[in-house]
Amino acid sequence: MRHVLLLLAFVFSTALSATHLITGDFTFEHQSTGANTSTYKVTLHLYRDLNGINLPSSATVYYKKLSQSSATSLALTQNSSNSYNLASNCGSNYGVGVVTYEGTVTLDNNSGYDFYYTTCCRPSGITNLANPSSQSIYISSVLVTGKPAIRSYNNSPAIQPGIATAYVNTNFPFEICQADQDGDSLSFQIVPAKSNATTNIAYATGHSNSAPLGNSSMVSIDTANRLLVVNSPMQQNSIVNVKIVEWSKDTTGTFKIMGITEREILVNIVAAPATTPSNVSATGAVGSYGTKDVLVTTADAVFPTSANFDGVQVQLFDGNGNANTVTGSTVMSSSYQAFAFHTADTLQPGPYTMIFAENVMDSMAISGYCGKRLIDTISFFVAPPPPVLVGPTDSIYGANATYNVLNYQWLDSASFSITNGTVVTWQPDYSQFDIAWGPANATGTFTLIGYANGGSDTATVTVEVNGIGIIECFGDLVLYPNPARDLIHIAGALEGTTYTLSDLSGRVMDKGILEGGRLPVDHLPNGTYVLVLDGPTPWIQRIQILH
Repeated sequence: MRHVLLLLAFVFSTALSATHLITGDFTFEHQSTGANTSTYKVTLHLYRDLNGINLPSSATVYYKKLSQSSATSLALTQNSSNSYNLASNCGSNYGVGVVTYEGTVTLDNNSGYDFYYTTCCRPSGITNLANPSSQSIYISSVLVTGKPAIRSYNNSPAIQPGIATAYVNTNFPFEICQADQDGDSLSFQIVPAKSNATTNIAYATGHSNSAPLGNSSMVSIDTANRLLVVNSPMQQNSIVNVKIVEWSKDTTGTFKIMGITEREILVNIVAAPATTPSNVSATGAVGSYGTKDVLVTTADAVFPTSANFDGVQVQLFDGNGNANTVTGSTVMSSSYQAFAFHTADTLQPGPYTMIFAENVMDSMAISGYCGKRLIDTISFFVAPPPPVLVGPTDSIYGANATYNVLNYQWLDSASFSITNGTVVTWQPDYSQFDIAWGPANATGTFTLIGYANGGSDTATVTVEVNGIGIIECFGDLVLYPNPARDLIHIAGALEGTTYTLSDLSGRVMDKGILEGGRLPVDHLPNGTYVLVLDGPTPWIQRIQILH
């Protein structure tokens, strides 16, 4: 009799605990890869209401290869530092506790595994399920440990536990998951939750997989922003199950599945407050010349969706009042308070104004928590690009060198300085400078300081100034540079002219046929040499080689 009582007590306590368990989800993190196996960290989040007893210190999950029927158990340990209560949102009194279980498992490489956790039953207050306290919970996920034509490891998308709390008759976007850390593409689909491996949960009257929040409600997925968007006219605590599929291309360019996660999202719809919620403000905006992104930060979390970019909710104007269409956004922080808003045209230097507004035609604005909306105006300035000097970094004494200034059109004014050279001519718009460098065998510098919109930028070019040699009996023959480092140019010499290079003792150091007016000297040691070019009248020039 005692054993029977103990068994009944155990069954009763398990059922009591299970009736307060709402849902959960799996995530996987790659730890290491060996020759034949890989180790993964397995995380299970379980959500429970706050009316019952605490969940146990460990949870048993099961896993098996997709090609096998028998499963292996894996004990996960509760991580108390990652277990917490989610505070009630938006005036809701529905509190939820998040309990995190973790463990590691070693799996075969390049294989697919099905992980699942099951128990009974859900709380009776889940609105969209028929008799939820009698329906079991079945949480599953598929981990692909790697594929030879793609990569040898895999991580699932990270999931931030939360409650999708919204007011009635209000569009509310809720993050499904974060961007895949492996760079996989993600697809999403609303599917029925399961009570076991083969059986879907039973919906309450008026609810279905196509209308999980009720026939008069709206549920959609904004794939580009990884958001579940809901709008319901009635208060409820319901479950919406979203299948997340990871895709990656193999070496042939074909997309292959790299993992599947099913996330049941708790949607908590509450009565709207008597007073209108305060708006969210934009706290900063930054744009850079030549880009198509405006980086914006906000005081509170907001959730831009594809529907927000219709030319009303987000507007961008330059200093002349010209519109630059905002086409979409990318979330830049897990807190949803930093975004890159993408523009149709590249940003040009000057002032810009960005307006976040409500479209009065459909009462839509970028939404935040608890009915808050991003409605604000913020200005920023796109700085012009700095000036850049383009021209030779070596020159011949006595010859002019031309330097063009890139981005000169953005300058209000400029000043310049020069060492070992003289500015011969320059354009009034600072677009071009002609400089005569010298004396020879020294370094010269040209520095331009450009001023624009109260700021300044500096561009500098350093030039090596070389000497030249000219011989009358060869007409306009010119030799440079002298001293030389690696190569001597001899302009005006006839093709096929032979040459001899000797040191001052008369020893021949090099000889050959001049090709293309170029004489390599990088193989000779430093010193003074005598160069002789053969012709009707021999030509002699003393040169220096300084590496």
